[in-house]
Amino acid sequence: MTASRHEISTVAPDRAADAVLVARIGAGDESALMEAYDRHAETLFGATVRFMGDREAAAEIVQEAFLACWRFAATFDAAAGSLRAWLLQIARNRAIDRLRFEARRPSLVQLPPTEGHEAALDPLDRLARSRGDDMGGGTDDGNPAVALERGWTRAVVRTALSGIPAHEREVIALAYHEGLTQHEIAERLGIPLGTVKSRTRRAMAHLRQALVRIPDVAPESGRNHGTR
Repeated sequence: MTASRHEISTVAPDRAADAVLVARIGAGDESALMEAYDRHAETLFGATVRFMGDREAAAEIVQEAFLACWRFAATFDAAAGSLRAWLLQIARNRAIDRLRFEARRPSLVQLPPTEGHEAALDPLDRLARSRGDDMGGGTDDGNPAVALERGWTRAVVRTALSGIPAHEREVIALAYHEGLTQHEIAERLGIPLGTVKSRTRRAMAHLRQALVRIPDVAPESGRNHGTR
């Protein structure tokens, strides 16, 4: 339910602003919905296209998420999490539902990825795909549900990584995807070890900031709003 004035005052300033914005959406203010779209659509699309590998399907999921925001604005609880977290949760649910539905459909031919599909992947995605590894490690033990959850988490993390400076993202990619030590990264890039360490610290700080209260990623993520 939309937060009251007292509730808004007890949450973080950014989520208080979210509550005001969603209250406007709930009141039928289309400009507020467009403002929310401008703020969060890029993140939703980035995570969804990385998860699904299909730009058209991802765009449809994003539209569905904002339609759900418009229809179910009254269910938003700013005390439980941010608007971005809520929208990502909606997109995650819709994307997983769609993949499960597609998995149940009979398929006569397994088509190879198209050129457009590969173009949707950033260098981190392509590197991970070629190596078969991920940011978080671990296996799904053949469990499709676990595989979907891990896939979504990887997609959100890579989307967050794409938003940090390129020189910081580079040291993270070399460390996690190529398994290089900080000394080896310094040699590879031809920069001082201290520079590698400072870039790594800044990259991880930016990543933590980007992922705070994102469902199924940050440790404090509130699993608020199960809107489907």
